[in-house]
Amino acid sequence: MVTATKSKADAQQAPAKYHEPVQGTVFHGDGREEALLKHLESLPSLSSQKTSSLSLQERSQRVLDAIHEFGKGENRYLMSVGDTKGRQVEALVKEKKPKLILELGTYVGYSGISFARHLLELHPNSIYPENWSSNTEEDRAGYISLEKSEVYATTARGGFRLAGLDKVIKVVVGSSTPNLKSLREMLNMPKPLKFDMVFLDHLKPLYTIDIKVLEEEGLVGPGTVLVADNVVKPGNPAYLSWVRATPEQKRKSLQAPRLTTQPPVTPNPPTEEWETAFHSGPIDETRWAPDEAEGITAAGDPGLIYTSEMLDGWDPYTGEKDACEVSVCTGRQD
Repeated sequence: MVTATKSKADAQQAPAKYHEPVQGTVFHGDGREEALLKHLESLPSLSSQKTSSLSLQERSQRVLDAIHEFGKGENRYLMSVGDTKGRQVEALVKEKKPKLILELGTYVGYSGISFARHLLELHPNSIYPENWSSNTEEDRAGYISLEKSEVYATTARGGFRLAGLDKVIKVVVGSSTPNLKSLREMLNMPKPLKFDMVFLDHLKPLYTIDIKVLEEEGLVGPGTVLVADNVVKPGNPAYLSWVRATPEQKRKSLQAPRLTTQPPVTPNPPTEEWETAFHSGPIDETRWAPDEAEGITAAGDPGLIYTSEMLDGWDPYTGEKDACEVSVCTGRQD
């Protein structure tokens, strides 16, 4: 039985408010991402002369702080996971010790820096993406990040380099759904290799179809930890209804035909109902895939069993409540 409980946030305080809510406005893709990279590269504090004596944690934190400070400026809001949610996911990385992490939605690299910076300490003897060979038996570790925008990927790569993580993180540019279908071949990851952790932070309607593709391809499975950002703001009822459903509920849903047009959007529940919402089985939106999936459909693996909880937090710039859904795949029911 899949459960979902809302975590007790660690007596966290809401961050300061720097921007009004951005939904319905232009808040990315208007040149701010390119400006961020130029800003980072101009900072003396991030130069090699100033960071060469720093530990990886200190060096990467300087970059994270610089990205966050940039995002406080007028018309500079950044779609980053932020500190309150990010620190909790970092704690999860240190607890679960994943070797292979997949991220959907690199954006400017804030989350990639936050989470990937622990891999070298956790797995110092592993081989990282820039040195992966055709030998699939090698002890691999690494952070694979998918990003649709070449502009955003360029900014993120610059941040990864400044943070000292360019050997740890590999960015794959292109639409997520078709790239996931070919990811095994692209990375030379034959079955049964799979990802230990997946962080979803890209286009929200793609969460469900992309997790189904990952399930079908065997890239997630028992032991994988899924972390989905923005499940409260703006919300993602379709995704939550899939990972919170039982195998029986998912199999029953898959007996219905796929939807070729978008069904009415299910609203978010009232705040007091987040713990109990979306346990009645996958909702209609899980049988529909947006145009951005480029015609790819997937049934997923309905036998996978997840246990879920929500990590409370806030938008790092608007102070709006948000959360990450953490779903641990505990097994498979045939």
